Amino acid sequence: MRDFISARVHAIPPSGIRKFFDIAQTMKDVISLGVGEPDFATPWCVCEASIYSIEQGSTAYTSNKGTPRLRGAISRYLADRFGIRYDANDEIVVTCGVSEAADIAIRAVVDPGDEVLVAEPCYVSYTPCVSLAGGVPVTVPCRAEDEFRLTADALA
Repeated sequence: MRDFISARVHAIPPSGIRKFFDIAQTMKDVISLGVGEPDFATPWCVCEASIYSIEQGSTAYTSNKGTPRLRGAISRYLADRFGIRYDANDEIVVTCGVSEAADIAIRAVVDPGDEVLVAEPCYVSYTPCVSLAGGVPVTVPCRAEDEFRLTADALA
């Protein structure tokens, strides 16, 4: 049978954190933060809002960049909390999670062969996203004593 998975995907090693997640699933009383799962139940107010939304018939696809109401709320939050202004219609995109957001952002700016600096430690999907976009990840270690920020010394 033909393998329908691309060579690019086959070249990406499995995430080390996924191994820890798989091990944690076999154990009792372990709180695994390995793949972003919280150790608490969904707050009831979120469940209620979801139920209400379904009852109101809000079950269709939304805009690819998120609902205007949500983007507006995000814009106001950023302005109120951080004093930064983004146009809700043209500068804010809502995604399902960080992996989708990283993939979209990286594919939008990386051309095949581009070298992309990836500060480490980092989220496990960043390097594979660069590779899948045809870029060449160049990892740069960041140190605790530098508050895990890129420094001129790290880039030298």
